[in-house]
Amino acid sequence: MGKLGEGYAEVEAFIADAHRILEEHGGPNEAAFEAIGRRMQPLAKRTDLEDLRDGAPLPGNWIYSEPDGLTLMLSTFPTTTAVHTHGAWGVMVGYKGTERYRQWVREDDGSVPGKATLRLLRDIEVKPGDFGWWYPPPSDIHQQVPDEGGVLELILMGNPPTPHRLYFNPDAGTYEEGEYATRHYKQ
Repeated sequence: MGKLGEGYAEVEAFIADAHRILEEHGGPNEAAFEAIGRRMQPLAKRTDLEDLRDGAPLPGNWIYSEPDGLTLMLSTFPTTTAVHTHGAWGVMVGYKGTERYRQWVREDDGSVPGKATLRLLRDIEVKPGDFGWWYPPPSDIHQQVPDEGGVLELILMGNPPTPHRLYFNPDAGTYEEGEYATRHYKQ
């Protein structure tokens, strides 16, 4: 088996373990996210993840994807992202570079369009090998603030990200809907 074949076998083993972990912990919750993050750490030590991503027959940053199921990506964040959602829970492990990772939860009931009360839950530094997560919607709200030069992260999502996302201004207590391509890096 060639180098990429061995890498894909490791990816498939990780995905099988992620399914087992989710089942053992009763779905996506902090205990499952912690276990998945620890299980992802050895995968994030591979030096060929960019080759795996670039060789995968999937869109963009995707290494592995199930229809409406788990999606594994190696994503680049060249600059600070807007505070945003994905429509999915996620676990990420730093691969290259260092960032501040911020996660919020919604405290309002979502009944007023365009308005949101957020509480900053986590503001941590993520270096290669460190991991973090965000919760299922409606608390899948987070932001990456990479150091100069950007970062690469290995990310497992509970399902493929939605094309339409929510973009928040936590200080103003507002949000807008937008598409990734036009809104993701606008503050």
